[in-house]
Amino acid sequence: MTHRRILVAGGLSLALLAAACHEDELFTPLPPAYAGGAMFARYVSFGNSITAGFQSGGLNDSLQRLAYPVLLARAMGTTFYYPSINYVPSLNLYGCPSPITFIFSNPPTRLGPPTAPLCSLRSPIIPPYLNNVAFPGADVLELLNTNYAPPQPTPAATDAYKLFLLGGRTELQRAREVLPTFVTAWIGNNDVSGAILDTSANAGTDVTPPATFTARFNAFMDSLDSFGTIRGGLLIGVVQITGAPYVSQGRVYFAAQAAIPTMTVLPNCLAFQPLTATDTAFVYVPFHYGAPIVARAAAGVADTLDCSDSHVISVAEAVNIIGTVVQYNAAIQQAAVARDWAYLDPNPIFRTFAADTNRIRPFPHFPPNPAAPDSISVNAPFGNAASRDGVHPSSSTQRLLAQILRDSINAHYNAAIPPIP
Repeated sequence: MTHRRILVAGGLSLALLAAACHEDELFTPLPPAYAGGAMFARYVSFGNSITAGFQSGGLNDSLQRLAYPVLLARAMGTTFYYPSINYVPSLNLYGCPSPITFIFSNPPTRLGPPTAPLCSLRSPIIPPYLNNVAFPGADVLELLNTNYAPPQPTPAATDAYKLFLLGGRTELQRAREVLPTFVTAWIGNNDVSGAILDTSANAGTDVTPPATFTARFNAFMDSLDSFGTIRGGLLIGVVQITGAPYVSQGRVYFAAQAAIPTMTVLPNCLAFQPLTATDTAFVYVPFHYGAPIVARAAAGVADTLDCSDSHVISVAEAVNIIGTVVQYNAAIQQAAVARDWAYLDPNPIFRTFAADTNRIRPFPHFPPNPAAPDSISVNAPFGNAASRDGVHPSSSTQRLLAQILRDSINAHYNAAIPPIP
């Protein structure tokens, strides 16, 4: 029997034992002893990579423990299981994949030695059920469908997470096993994030149409209604992805060329279009496209950033992205209001971050000397509110999100969830 099969066999035995030990806990939990506590006896969190605890392009147990739903559940005083990814340095296991420690190398440097496996897989200690059913890469369609049922979600590298975190089942299927009394759902970011993360040309058009998103999200909510056990919930809106520090406004690159004589940035990078009092559409340069230009120019090789290139997010594409998110959030908020659930728009939080360049850097902090990088380029290249991948929140932001959710839930339901520990 191989080592992996031994782990699987051991995990199955532990799962059967744990299921027997926790059966009473699952169906007859003691309600938390504070005002409104009974509503939180069985809490389930739906979502994608942020909810799962993904940071710095990686996932492991040390990061999963810091995810906002885990912190919120701890404050609620309710049992909360998640599909733990092995983090055992003594066994050369660092994550799936291990987190990035330095983003500016090619490829990015990751935690652990080169001999560490790309994916350390799940812990062999299998919980009796899952409260955090989120998995990286999930969009609204993947909440509804398995990898095998029509209509098929577009194949993606992150499909593997669904297979070994949820056993190939949907978030809804895993959640139903818990008979949840309270849920949070943060879904929709991946329906638009491909517009900045996809490295192919014309990525800026990679968004789910609002009408399609709304139909799928309403189907998701109808499924939750069918559970019959949910007493309340909180829905979180979609983030304006153009505010992620992974993308920098073209005008910031234009200003940066003054410090890098061998880099030329064309005036078309200065284009913008005002939309509302709080939103303006700019040209946006994704890190995966702009960083190599900066690196070559810094090394003395002349290079030019032309913002008409199809890898750059144009103003027209940005207008579509921003408008699409507004429509997504209108649908999410309407679903919350219809059920008298709480709703949280995360965008005011992130706009506050953007006003502080220590939290969100408008331009990545490239190392002055790549051979001897400074502490900022190593620890907070995109600002201390973001992890080292420029997309996912840092640990401090995860904690802040937990605090804000706790306050929102308490205010909406007149509950008294204790402070985040």
